[in-house]
Amino acid sequence: MKQGLPYRGFWLLLLAALVGGWASSSSAVEPPEYDIQRCCDLCPATASPASYDTSYLKNFKMLVPGEDGWLFRSEAELVEQFGPDLEGLRHLKRFAQHLKKTTGTELVMVFQPTKGLVHPDRLPDTSPVPFNWSLARHSYGAALERFRQAGLVVPDLTPLLGQPTGEEAYYFKRDHHWTPYGARRTARLVADRIKKMPVYQSLSKQEFVTYRSGLIRKDGSLQDAARRICGFAYGSQYVDEFRTESSGTGAAAGASALFGDQGLPPITLVGTSNSKGAQDYNFVGSLQEFLGVEILNVAVAGGSYDGSMFEYLMSDNFRQSPPKILIWEVPAYHNLDSSEFYRQVTPLVSGGCEGTKPVLQETTTIESGVNEVLYNGGGQFIEMPSDDYVVDLQFSDPAVKEVEASIWFVFGRNDRVDMEYGDRVETPGRFVFELPEGPDWNDEKFMSLDLELEPEQVSEGLTVTAKICRRQDI
Repeated sequence: MKQGLPYRGFWLLLLAALVGGWASSSSAVEPPEYDIQRCCDLCPATASPASYDTSYLKNFKMLVPGEDGWLFRSEAELVEQFGPDLEGLRHLKRFAQHLKKTTGTELVMVFQPTKGLVHPDRLPDTSPVPFNWSLARHSYGAALERFRQAGLVVPDLTPLLGQPTGEEAYYFKRDHHWTPYGARRTARLVADRIKKMPVYQSLSKQEFVTYRSGLIRKDGSLQDAARRICGFAYGSQYVDEFRTESSGTGAAAGASALFGDQGLPPITLVGTSNSKGAQDYNFVGSLQEFLGVEILNVAVAGGSYDGSMFEYLMSDNFRQSPPKILIWEVPAYHNLDSSEFYRQVTPLVSGGCEGTKPVLQETTTIESGVNEVLYNGGGQFIEMPSDDYVVDLQFSDPAVKEVEASIWFVFGRNDRVDMEYGDRVETPGRFVFELPEGPDWNDEKFMSLDLELEPEQVSEGLTVTAKICRRQDI
């Protein structure tokens, strides 16, 4: 023991000397200095329209930098005018009325506010694109009121506007979708309005519970557009992910267990990737929790505001079991004034020419280019005023998603309808549209119909069965 004490003392003294040497040595050296530059300011090319030169990039005109790494699109998220014009509103009203009269389905419009409306605090005072938030807010509120005057059920989403941005922001920083927090806040306002509808009281209820299931990693669509134009990448954003499940209690849950869940839910949701995309923001789950009602989600990612509506109205689900309530989720940068959209979607409500005898019908082999598929003649002319008739086309190949129709009338006047479904929209190769209507067209008499298809739309042996019949909404 006595011999060990000096030995241990030596090493302690040596260790103290080394530590002291390190301390004196490090204190004599200046700390390193770094030249740090902010990453990922948008490059000048994003301010040029010529940079948005692909079908993908055109959806992101024009990228605008916000504070704290936020990005906006000037042509979608910084718009100041909302809703359809008077003609578009008339078509929308007729569609909603026809839907309710024909199927008993009530249309609920979820007109989702834009990123600029919700997060104006993320736009710097020196933004390269001027944005009048007060004007935009007034226009948005007026659009909601016009929808209501047209007979639609329209939840008031104005409480979402201009909220301070925190960790639970409504939108992702560099993406065009709402976050799960934004989806949930919207769902609560939508549910509050639906609960006031008389039809809601008759629906069977069950209990749903929502829980946090993990994290969503978001590499935003706007930052992807910036990467393609500027060549650099932003970091990922992470937010909470949620899931909603039935607790197995309630009258509806008991009925499902008893009868084998044969019936479809009484509420259907059509919409965009906000409602059903590669990442689930749990909008329909939150709706089910707040309403206590199961919802059929038929939204289509990448289908724009109209794709899921086309797909659903042509489905067996709608034709055989139309819902009591149809929720239509639409981003507010869509103005909903396309007459071509309403000329197609309104007759689909009543099935086009299904269940009625066509006035004319022909099956024609289709080639690329222009094809005459219907002709009102051949020794027997049928008087068909334009505003009374609808055309129903069924192609033999369901992959046909784009066609241009030219309608010719007796005295040489013609009308053109361009119809296109998105690549992700599943349809049976069917197109339905009304002949033009209104004071300028009522005296025109149908003569013939031409269809024009691009070569990539024409498969070998492609045929189309074209029918024309009386509209079922008059």
